[in-house]
Amino acid sequence: MEHEPEFEKTRKNTHKRNKLKHLLISFTQPLQSFFKTIWKGASYGALFMTMLLIFSIGFDFHTGLGQIMDVILFLLIAVVSTLLTVKIGTWFIEHFKRLPSLLIASIGVSLAITIYTLDQFRQLENILPLSYLLIAVGIILGAMFGYPLSKGIKKPMSMIMLLFGILGTSAFSYWLFTPGLMNDRLSINVEPLSPVSDNPSEYGSFDVTTYTYGSGKDKQRPEFGEQVDIQTMSVNASSMIGEWSKEREWFWGFKDTNVPLNGRVWVPKGNGSFPLVLIVHGNHKMEDFSDEGYNYLGELLASRGFLTVSVDENFFNSSWSGGLAGDINGRAWLLLKHIEEIEELSSQKDNPLFDKVNMDQIALIGHSRGGQAAILAAKFNDLDRYPNNGNMTFDFHYNIESVIALAPTDYQTLSDRKIEVDDVNYLLLQGSYDSDLSEFEGDRQYNGIDLTGRKEAMKAALYIDRANHGQFNTTWGENDTYFPFTLLLNKDPLLKGTEQRQIARTFVAGFLEATLHQNESYQPMFEDYRYALEWLPDTTYISKYEDPSYHIYSTFEEDVDVTTATSPYITIEANSLLQWYEGELEFRRDKERGTHGVFLKWDHSYSKNGTYKLNFKKALQDPFAYTMNSSLTFTAANLSDPSDQQPVDFTITASSDNGASASVKLSDVMQLQGVLPIQHTKTKYFEEGRYGEPTEPVLQTFNIPMQQFLEANDAFNPKKMNALTFEFNASEKGKVYIDQIGVNQGD
Repeated sequence: MEHEPEFEKTRKNTHKRNKLKHLLISFTQPLQSFFKTIWKGASYGALFMTMLLIFSIGFDFHTGLGQIMDVILFLLIAVVSTLLTVKIGTWFIEHFKRLPSLLIASIGVSLAITIYTLDQFRQLENILPLSYLLIAVGIILGAMFGYPLSKGIKKPMSMIMLLFGILGTSAFSYWLFTPGLMNDRLSINVEPLSPVSDNPSEYGSFDVTTYTYGSGKDKQRPEFGEQVDIQTMSVNASSMIGEWSKEREWFWGFKDTNVPLNGRVWVPKGNGSFPLVLIVHGNHKMEDFSDEGYNYLGELLASRGFLTVSVDENFFNSSWSGGLAGDINGRAWLLLKHIEEIEELSSQKDNPLFDKVNMDQIALIGHSRGGQAAILAAKFNDLDRYPNNGNMTFDFHYNIESVIALAPTDYQTLSDRKIEVDDVNYLLLQGSYDSDLSEFEGDRQYNGIDLTGRKEAMKAALYIDRANHGQFNTTWGENDTYFPFTLLLNKDPLLKGTEQRQIARTFVAGFLEATLHQNESYQPMFEDYRYALEWLPDTTYISKYEDPSYHIYSTFEEDVDVTTATSPYITIEANSLLQWYEGELEFRRDKERGTHGVFLKWDHSYSKNGTYKLNFKKALQDPFAYTMNSSLTFTAANLSDPSDQQPVDFTITASSDNGASASVKLSDVMQLQGVLPIQHTKTKYFEEGRYGEPTEPVLQTFNIPMQQFLEANDAFNPKKMNALTFEFNASEKGKVYIDQIGVNQGD
C-alpha cells in the first residue's frame, strides 16, 4: 500500500486549521465589535448606579447642616469618591486587563462600594444578592445606551439597543417605585362576638390640655427649648449607656452627663388625679423626632381620663454619628427618671400638673426598642441596684400596674439572664408585615411574664396580619427601613396607617380601661379578639391570653419523654400520626422562643384517625379539676405548608369515669387560622437571606367550655374526666404545635 506523502498530510492539516481559524474569526469578530461598542456605556452604567445609590441616601440623611446641604454633600461624595476610586482601580489593573480597564474598574469599584454601603444597614450575607442585582442592572442598561452612542443612533442595531434600553429602564423604574405586590390571601370569614362594652377607640368625655416639659435649652426643638411650658432638670445617664460621640454632642448640644427630661403631656380637664401613662418610642433616626408620632394615643387616652406623656429619647437613637451601646438600659432607666420628675412636678402648687397625677396607677407603653425598655423599666423598678453595676443604686419602687409593648425587640438580657417580671398586666401587639423586626420577638417577652396569682393581672397578645413596624407611629409611617432601601419593600399588602392605628387605639385604650380604671367589661376582648372585631379593620387576627384563673397541667417543659406531662398523674400516647415529637418553637430565622410544646403531623393518605391522648391516672385536684363552669384551654399554632392557607380543624373528645365521652369540633369554638405567608420585599432574590422562612408559627389561645361538651353528651361528667383526646379527623392533612394544656376556671 502506497503511503501518503508527508508534505501532503501537512498541507491538509494546515488547510483544516485555517478553515477553523477563519470560522472562529467570522464568529468572534461581530462579538468583539459589539463589546467594543457597548463597554463604555456599561462602565458608566455601573458607575451611575453606584453614584445614584450614595446620592439617594442624602435625601434621608440628616447631619444637622440642613436638607439642601445634606443633598449637596452626598452628591459630591457620590461623584468624587466614585470617580476617584475608579481612577485608583484603573491604575491597579492596567497591566492585567484583557477587557477594557474602565469596564473592569467600574464593575469592581461599583461592587465594592455598593456592598460596603449596603453592609452598613444589613449583614453581608443578606445584601450580596442585592448588590449583584443592582450592578448587573446598571451594566446591562448602560450597555444598551452605550451601543447607539458609539455606533450612531441611526443604525438598525442602535435603534434596537436603544429601544431595549428604554424599555429596561422603564421596567426597572416601575418595579422600583411601585408599592409591591399583594400577597394572595385566602378569605376566611370570622364572625364577631357581640361587644360587651363601648368602643374604647372613641374619644371619652374629658376635654384635653396639652403641655410640654423639658430642659428649656433644646437646640433642635423649640417646644423643649425656649417655648417649653414646664422646665425640668437634666440627669446623668453616663453610667447607663455607651460612649457619647462628639458628633452626637455637637448635634444635640449636651453630653450624656446632662441628658434632658423632655415630654409631651396630655392632661384631662377636670378635678381629681388621673392614672399616669408614659409612651416611649424606639430606635429611629435621631433627627426624625419620634416622640411626635404618638399624638393620636395621647389625645385619645387623655380624653378617657389618663394623664399621658410621650417621652423624648431621640438622643439615644442611631444616626450618621453611630449608635449607643446599652441603649435599652438607658431608655428604661430614663423612663423611670421621668416618673420621678413627674411625681415632683405634681407636688408643686404653681405647676399645671399639681394634684393631677395618681402615682398609684402607672402604665408604660413602648414601641420597638421602647417596648423592651418598658418591660425592663418595670424590672428596674423592683430592684435596689443596677445588675450591670452594683455600685449604682435604684430607688424607684413605683406602682407600675401595666405594660404595653408595640412590636417590641427582645434581645436585651440582665447578667446574661432573660428579663422576667411577675404579676404585671401585659399587652403585646405585633404585625405580620413588620419588615424591621421580622420575627415575633415579643412572644418571647410575653413568655417572660409570670402570673403567680398573688394579685389579679392578665397578659394578652394580638398578632395582626398586614400590619408593619412603623405605622404604630405617625412619624415612622409605612417605611420600616431607610431610603432608598424602602423602595425594595413590598408595601402593597399593608394595612393603611389609619387602620393600623385604629387597632392600636382600640386595644391600648381598652387594656388601660380594664387594668387602670378596673372596668372588667373590657376583659373579654383580650381573651377573645372577636369581642372587639366590630371596631377593627378587616384582616386576620391571632390572639393569646392568660390570667390567674388559667391552671396549666401540661407545659412540655418537664423532660424529653413524650409520654409524660408536667403533672406526674398524666400519661400521653399517640397513634397513626406522621410526626409526634416535643421541641422548642422557632421564629422565622431559627431563633428559639424559649417555650416547648408538642409537634403533631397527620396525612390521611398515610393513615386516618390520628390521635394524641392525655390519660389521667387519678382525678385532677383543685385548681386543675374541671367543673361544670370551667373550660379546657390550650394554645395551638398552624405549621402547615405555606401553600396551604386553609384553617386546620380537628376534634377534641373528653371522657369521664362513667364511660361517657363528648366531642367538640375546634372550628365550632374558634378557627385555627391558616398559615400566613409573608413576602417583605418585591423580589425573592434576597428574601430568604434577610427574612428567613415565608411563614412564622403564631399561637392562638383556645377555650372550650365544659358546657359545650355537656351539650354534646349530658352523660359526660367533667368532674370525673379521665382522658382528653385530640382527634385529627376533620382535615385531610396538617401539622400543628400544641402547648399550655390546662383548665380555665373563669369567674
